[in-house]
Amino acid sequence: MYDKSRFHGIDPQYSRQQARAMRTGAGELDGIVGQIGSMLSGVTFTGPGAERFLGEWDGALRPQLAAAAENIRSNSVELDRRAQLQEDASR
Repeated sequence: MYDKSRFHGIDPQYSRQQARAMRTGAGELDGIVGQIGSMLSGVTFTGPGAERFLGEWDGALRPQLAAAAENIRSNSVELDRRAQLQEDASR
């Protein structure tokens, strides 16, 4: 571990590790969304509550979760970019 009082900028190695973890988490979130979608399509679910839930799932919940996963992926790319900038500046 590094001494934070002597370090200026970001730690490129740690940042890249976290960017990889973010991409892994985004993939896991995508997988969970897919699993839920598969479960919902494979179960008999009827009535007004079912219609309301399925409408919310398809209309808002699933798209919002997909957007969150994409946002995490996008942020991981930015974190990798900043790690590279830090390395370039440190040379």
